Amino acid sequence: MIGNERKAAAKKSFSMATVLATAKKLASKITTLHLAVIFVIASIFLAYICVAPPTDLPNWPLYRINTRIWQSLERFGKHVKPYHLRVLTSASQHFESRVLFLITYMDVPDHLHNAGKPLSCEELKTLIDEGNVEPVNLPYLCRVLHAASHFDFLVEAEEHKYELSELGKYLVKSHPKSLNGYVQMIAGDEAFIIATALSRSIFTGNSGFKETYREELLEHLKSDLSFQEIFDRGMADNARLVAPAIIADYPSFGSCKHICDIGGGVGSFLYSVLEYYVYGIKGTVFDLTDVIDGAKKFLEEKSVTHEKISLHTGDFFKNIPEFGCDCYILKDILNNWSDEASNVILNNLFAAVARGNRVLIIERVLHTGGAAEETFKTQMDLTMMAFNPSHSRLRTEEEMYFLLEQSGFVEPQTYPTRAGYSIIESFPDKKQT
Repeated sequence: MIGNERKAAAKKSFSMATVLATAKKLASKITTLHLAVIFVIASIFLAYICVAPPTDLPNWPLYRINTRIWQSLERFGKHVKPYHLRVLTSASQHFESRVLFLITYMDVPDHLHNAGKPLSCEELKTLIDEGNVEPVNLPYLCRVLHAASHFDFLVEAEEHKYELSELGKYLVKSHPKSLNGYVQMIAGDEAFIIATALSRSIFTGNSGFKETYREELLEHLKSDLSFQEIFDRGMADNARLVAPAIIADYPSFGSCKHICDIGGGVGSFLYSVLEYYVYGIKGTVFDLTDVIDGAKKFLEEKSVTHEKISLHTGDFFKNIPEFGCDCYILKDILNNWSDEASNVILNNLFAAVARGNRVLIIERVLHTGGAAEETFKTQMDLTMMAFNPSHSRLRTEEEMYFLLEQSGFVEPQTYPTRAGYSIIESFPDKKQT
């Protein structure tokens, strides 16, 4: 009996030794290349499961994992790419923006989406020419489409036909997260001209827009209705894209009864909030007269009644009425103005907000995200140099807190969101009388 036990123990010991020896043998054969391949495969898998459907959001843990992974891969890609190629790529990157604008402007993504199958260059030319007074040049169109496939906006299928890539789907107007309007605003001909004016702005301190048109953006929009439409659609695209994350990551919206969006544009962000919280919350949009005209059209298209969202005209530099709201929003407002102008806005808001009601500053705040997010914010800051009124800029959290405290707002607290925006919540310091 004892002999059998000893044999079993010896057999078990031999099996463990064999397993350990096999493991050591495999480990000795694993090279750095193998580890790199395993890392890339794991990264792609994690990135894939973290990609949200058009109407959903990844949860915070997956979002953080995904962000860390693609930021690491970006840094790795930069380090292995020769320096001279990095310089050459950056120097010619504006052509990628031009191609992105051209295929969007010519409705190529919508033509491919509606066709439901790959189309040749000649077939796309026929569809494009139907909506244009002047026909496009076929050889140039083919070269632009070929370039778009190399920039991953299109996929070049067999027989020199093209179909939409995953990136290209975001250019389709009917896509739930469409960026069609935003691309035409930020990468269009006007934007390109304005961006080149930064070579003058660096000396004058004026915005690129003012150097180009001799007036600031908001003044110009009053007389240029076509650009006003492009601008409104672009801002609405951005609001619709970031709204789900902002709403989900600030659940206190649900405790509000009446939300006022000061400088709320056409009302697209406020509409998203009230659509999410379908019960009992009212909304008010306050903006300039010409902007409110666009808001009326937008809300009519959404079949929103005046009782649900009311529209009021005015100028927040002069006066903000007491609407009786318990939550006031300033989304993408203060970053459009200098510190002095921002203080005027906040002082007027302080006079309108009742004691105990909250104020939410919703903006991209510097130094609150990872490396890739901060790079994007830097690009947005340069965009402001080009488009927005002179001296507009993104600010740090400390700078935002200082502005609020100067105007009498206290208890500032920052809530990060998965949209790259931060929500800074604050309350007016009004003593009980």
